[in-house]
Amino acid sequence: MASSRYSRPLAAAVLASFASLVAGQFQIAPTGSLAGLGLTATCENVLYQSINCNPYVLSLGQKVYHGSPGERAFTNTVCSATCLTALQTAQRRILGACAQTPNLFPGFPVITLIDPVYYGWNETCLKDSDGGYCNAKIEAFPAVDNIEDMPQAQICSFCLGAKLKLMQSSPYSAYDELHAERLQYINKKCGQTGGTEPQAPAINPNGTTPDNCLSGQKYTVKSGDTCNSISLANSVSSSTLYYINADLVNCSAPAVGLELCLPDRCATTFTVTQGQDCVTIAIRGAGSTASSWQDIVTWNAGLDDRCSNIWSAPSSPRYWGNVVCISPPGGLPDPGTEEPSGPGTGNGNIGGPGGEGDGYADAPVAAPAGTIASGTTTTMCGHYVQAVSGSTCASLIVGSTAPISLWLKANPSLGTTQTCDGNLRTGLWYCLYPVRGFESAGPSSTTSAAKTTSTARAQS
Repeated sequence: MASSRYSRPLAAAVLASFASLVAGQFQIAPTGSLAGLGLTATCENVLYQSINCNPYVLSLGQKVYHGSPGERAFTNTVCSATCLTALQTAQRRILGACAQTPNLFPGFPVITLIDPVYYGWNETCLKDSDGGYCNAKIEAFPAVDNIEDMPQAQICSFCLGAKLKLMQSSPYSAYDELHAERLQYINKKCGQTGGTEPQAPAINPNGTTPDNCLSGQKYTVKSGDTCNSISLANSVSSSTLYYINADLVNCSAPAVGLELCLPDRCATTFTVTQGQDCVTIAIRGAGSTASSWQDIVTWNAGLDDRCSNIWSAPSSPRYWGNVVCISPPGGLPDPGTEEPSGPGTGNGNIGGPGGEGDGYADAPVAAPAGTIASGTTTTMCGHYVQAVSGSTCASLIVGSTAPISLWLKANPSLGTTQTCDGNLRTGLWYCLYPVRGFESAGPSSTTSAAKTTSTARAQS
């Protein structure tokens, strides 16, 4: 067993998912980064606590083989009794504070924000009976190609066996089948006992694993792949890719050799950037066939019903990439290309993201006096919005249940999704929720502008 095969983590390799570090401590999670996940206030606040450990300790939460941090003086700092107490205190506080909301989301317990660091610390700071660090001793063993070539004294040493047993007991370690074979050999050779099978993972944030790959298309991860690169190359949603593959835990660096089930392809994908939302993407995404933001949710498994997780940074706890389908996967008929028939749900002013309205109002209201929008805008309208300086079509309909197709029909002067923003006129009012059957009622003929305001206004 060559000692060089155990990779030593670099001091700079701290997890990017956490806040900036200060001397002698680190935060479990950046302040504010867990807002909106449904945690109790007490639970959320305790997850922002600072841990009184050398910042290097944060890197011990990575799923890699943890060797010696380096010189003994530095290792002593990393492995201080103060740090151990801080980690144990953090575990205890999280378990107590988060009893009512124990999960960030299904399959991702909040305790897993600190447990991997604690297990990695134990693996790093294991000591022999003489007070020496076990990792340093193991790394001093002469390099060999196979464990069978090691001297008996090294094979049966406390440090080698205890190190592997610590790894085996952790659901967060890099312990795999190769390590299991080594531990089995040590147990047999040295007359020891104990389990050797890897632990089940403690984190399984994806959806349930399908019994088979419904698309019939599979992909094997290669070095350098990310969820984004795989999705772009195969024209699939990275959100859906992540959701249907339970073993796909790290979208920034998925495990090489991992076989993935690919979702159905879509004709057009879109790479989301920070600040974009589903409404903007549905309307302005090049090649989008979405009639409303709800289509984006429908076409991309894993997006919540408010589409609030359409963008996340690679440092987010549940990062699935940034590639979404903006056309139907599998070439299915676009559910938003036809307007609803029959009475429908009525009252387009009900809802917003995740609401129940269909974009139609139950009854018209009086148009804003002397300020009706462009001459072709319908007056059979139950709710108007005014364009102000800086307005876009997306900003005017965001949070509503009005699909873009209905918005354009009610306001024909806006043209298409491509020309909509350019055709908006500051000060004019536009119909957001038309009354069903408005097409036969004819447009308004009033085009006078209202005084420009600094914020969007609505009237209903």
